[in-house]
Amino acid sequence: MDPEKLAPETLERHLRRMRLTTGAFLATIPAAMAVIFLVPHRGTATVSPATITLVAVAASLWIGFTANRDAGNRLERIKRAGAVHGNHARLLRDHWLVYVVILLRLEMLVVGGVVVALWGLGPAIGVSLTLLGGVMIALTWPTARKAQLLLGRVRVLRGTDDGAETQAGQGSECG
Repeated sequence: MDPEKLAPETLERHLRRMRLTTGAFLATIPAAMAVIFLVPHRGTATVSPATITLVAVAASLWIGFTANRDAGNRLERIKRAGAVHGNHARLLRDHWLVYVVILLRLEMLVVGGVVVALWGLGPAIGVSLTLLGGVMIALTWPTARKAQLLLGRVRVLRGTDDGAETQAGQGSECG
């Protein structure tokens, strides 16, 4: 994988697709807030609202906060695969797919917030969980620096980079 072979428009197209994906996931936050505030509390006769809240919050937080570990594992696999196949287009596609999976995991916080608001203890906790999901999604915003970091680490694994511009083990290239 030679850095000169990656056209700048390829990287820009990749970043645009990732940013559009992030924007779509961020757009669910206002939609979730509308549901939380406009749909009346549903309740249930079989399970207490406290139990629903506890389970929804615990599951959402666990899924959301383990997303970073999952991202690291998935990114490590695509970096190693990229070092073997040397195909920029495939590497960037795999990067986008990993990113979508991470966004889906973070979206579970938003879904958990809606569940808590409608069937659990109400909007106060549901809004907090939804906003936390929104903040975590926003923190993954894709940047050129993160994409270049991914490409640089793949070059290091391939042995085509002297390591001067890339320091393995520093930062995150998820977004």
